Amino acid sequence: MWLRLSIPLITLLCVVTLSIAQQTSGPSIVFISPEQIKDIGEQVTLNCSIANVRNYIVGWQKSNRDRTKESNIISLGTQLAVTEDRFQLNFTKENNTANYVLEIHDIVNTDAGLYECQILVNSTSKITKTVELQVRHPPILLENQHTNTLTKAEGEDALLVCRAEGYPRPAISWKREYNAILPIGGQTFAGNELRLNALRREDRGTYYCTADNGVGRPDTKTITLEVEFAPVISVPRPKVAQALDYDIDVECVVQAFPAPAISWFRDGKQIHNGGAYSISQTGSPDDVTTSVVKVHSIASEHFGDYVCKASNKVGQAEARLNLFEQDVPNINYSGLKWSNGGSSTKHVLIGHLSIIALTLLLATLL
Repeated sequence: MWLRLSIPLITLLCVVTLSIAQQTSGPSIVFISPEQIKDIGEQVTLNCSIANVRNYIVGWQKSNRDRTKESNIISLGTQLAVTEDRFQLNFTKENNTANYVLEIHDIVNTDAGLYECQILVNSTSKITKTVELQVRHPPILLENQHTNTLTKAEGEDALLVCRAEGYPRPAISWKREYNAILPIGGQTFAGNELRLNALRREDRGTYYCTADNGVGRPDTKTITLEVEFAPVISVPRPKVAQALDYDIDVECVVQAFPAPAISWFRDGKQIHNGGAYSISQTGSPDDVTTSVVKVHSIASEHFGDYVCKASNKVGQAEARLNLFEQDVPNINYSGLKWSNGGSSTKHVLIGHLSIIALTLLLATLL
């Protein structure tokens, strides 16, 4: 009897069987929109088509690209879960297929991410498909370093890091202030990380990282690299001469970071402010400190060796200079000054006579 069934009857049986199978099979996502790339201010439409939806709950939710943050629910069923007017949800049903269409108007850069269409099968399982929305927007550098100042000791390594968000993915480049040569060579370096090995004090300064993706303006961040190093002392005038009763300056120039403690000694004894001595210190760029001891109305006991000592957490150094007596006042000293005593008058006269004698000699030679 089975062989005598007509072809139309077989077809009818197949249709009925398929219909029953569809009614008993579970829901499935038969279509979801492909990846979308939009500009800020545009509109996007995301479609999720569900077969055999019946009474199952369907929803949209959004997460960031690397799924490191908690997802945000956008809709459940045919109801929006967000209050922004920029979002709309349209629901249509044709035959056995339901369409959940999510529209986003006036797109902003934070709309970029993964949009997941979900069918909640039960309390422990769901069926999902995802579409990514990319939004073209200018680069934004992330504050992934705790501070914009990095401090290292001389000889250590340093890692300067910059990371940026943006679409298309930004390219990051590095340079130094005034386009100075980078410690690794060249004026620019491309990459998220600038690694500097065996730092020298010359490597300290300002570094710029710039992110650019061709959309809008590049974003730039400044990182100050400070390199700690022990004091280095130089003495502009290792030997200084002056006549009795006149003032004179002795000085040393200290380069160090952190700023050093500077002290002066004469013949092994520390010098302090007061009496015949005035001590001053002046800071300038490049971690340079100039320390000056002014000796007022020099007496014989002021002549001798002066030692400038400097120390910081990294190390210490010292330099020596000598102050000795001469009969003629040191007129090259810009702060030349004399007191009103009789002996000073004698030295003034000697100085004037020396100048007159020199003038007469030059006139004779000419």
